[in-house]
Amino acid sequence: MEELELGYNSQLFARAVEALMQLPGVGRKSAQRYMLHLLQRGEMHERFVQPIADCLTGMQHCPECLGFSDTGVRCPTCADESRTNGQLCVVADVRDQLAIERAGGFNGKYFVLGGLIDPMGGIGPEQLPIAQLLQRVQDGGIDEVILAFSVNMEGDTTTFYLRRKLEELNVRISVPARGMPFGETLEQTDEITLGQALRQRTSVHVPMGLAVED
Repeated sequence: MEELELGYNSQLFARAVEALMQLPGVGRKSAQRYMLHLLQRGEMHERFVQPIADCLTGMQHCPECLGFSDTGVRCPTCADESRTNGQLCVVADVRDQLAIERAGGFNGKYFVLGGLIDPMGGIGPEQLPIAQLLQRVQDGGIDEVILAFSVNMEGDTTTFYLRRKLEELNVRISVPARGMPFGETLEQTDEITLGQALRQRTSVHVPMGLAVED
């Protein structure tokens, strides 16, 4: 095994290591160590490899929030009748949704964009499901849309674009309070700070006839 680790004499081993290195935070040495552990523990296939393979092939996007569901229908969050239907929190990806859930204090529904507008990275509004988001708001039942993105250029650009689009609809638009450092993602923000930012969110657009909350 030591020869494999140092010399990559196996193409299968080398490809597996390269695949693991695509995961965030996994370097070459860590990937080699993980693969050697799996090879030395044959029983790990059923307890480790197979569940991951089942997840990758079996999970689909929730048709309502575009997050993930293991059934191909609505995810548990969208199907939870105890959650507030009138509040819709728009996030960049599922990691941000999980960060908000861990922070607590939000009991509404979500919409997952699957990314942020990033002109430098070649991602424009047309490459995100913005039309589907607007249609969901137009369908009614949404009183407030919370734009909860990371505090960076891409997040601010996406907020500005969506705010202009949503202002045409009869809905309150809110953003988290500015308590997070610029450049920090929602996933990196500690739970207390994120929870407070959501609870103390600011309304940036209020439809006519509705009073601005204190």
